Amino acid sequence: MSKTLVFMRTHIISKGVISEFLKLKNSTDYDCILFIDNHKKIIPGDFNEPVQNLDFFDGLGKDIKCFLFDENIFKTFNLPYYASKNTNTSISNVMWYCADYIFYIIKRYFPNYDYYWHFDYDVFFNGDSYKPFFSKYENDNADLIVSGLSALNKNSGWEWLKKTDWAYLGKTCYSSFFPVVRLSSRAIDFMYQRRLEMSALFFGISKNKANRWMNCELFAPTELLNNGFKGTRLEENLRFAPNYDLNEDRLFEHPDNKIYHPVKGNYEAALESLKNRVKTLEKYKISLFGYHIGLFIGKKRK
Repeated sequence: MSKTLVFMRTHIISKGVISEFLKLKNSTDYDCILFIDNHKKIIPGDFNEPVQNLDFFDGLGKDIKCFLFDENIFKTFNLPYYASKNTNTSISNVMWYCADYIFYIIKRYFPNYDYYWHFDYDVFFNGDSYKPFFSKYENDNADLIVSGLSALNKNSGWEWLKKTDWAYLGKTCYSSFFPVVRLSSRAIDFMYQRRLEMSALFFGISKNKANRWMNCELFAPTELLNNGFKGTRLEENLRFAPNYDLNEDRLFEHPDNKIYHPVKGNYEAALESLKNRVKTLEKYKISLFGYHIGLFIGKKRK
């Protein structure tokens, strides 16, 4: 069996996220890591090393191996701070727009694996175990396994294809959908070097609004499939709109062993936000029927 690392990336910590990670971890003999985007300190404290074993929610998640990512780590990779707009250098937007960056980071800290599976925090497997999913792809030697893998028509109107002629004019381009992705070790190395090479070229033209840095869902399949790497289309991932907020167990009434996205799963924060809005409305109501109307009447009398 190929040596494989599975990691889930999240920038929020909720019972839904932790329970889904545990389901992922308990479904396979692969090593599993929780990649936490911690540049906003959602995990407080100072850590000498980014790899930490942490507990969550009074034992719901115990001794979970975590990777605590921050901007200082990112800076050591010399990758450009470009998102959908070249002037937007927010690390949050950069890491969303260029999700392939995460693979380069993970591989440096966890080398010597043949394959790396990535799962976003807002996906869930509608069943008790990911075993059927992992079993299906266990013997697939593709360098890239990803949803929505297909060749693009240049006139497709796909958002991420726009403004990329500087890199891909005259080349066959491919689209993909990145919530669940597997990359081979050699594909990761190749993509990292291509990002570095292309950033040197893009630096000189980045201020031109007619040019855009490539989104991961265009960059990964286009670079790999045009350079002799093998790709497989992942069929299980189903995209939903609008977003679903599920309970902690993240289980629909009828399990179908499909992967769903996006499932935000942070209903605790949503309820807290709703409570705050209600409190604000109540204060406004009291104010409206008290001081403000009285002031209006007072002005009219003058």
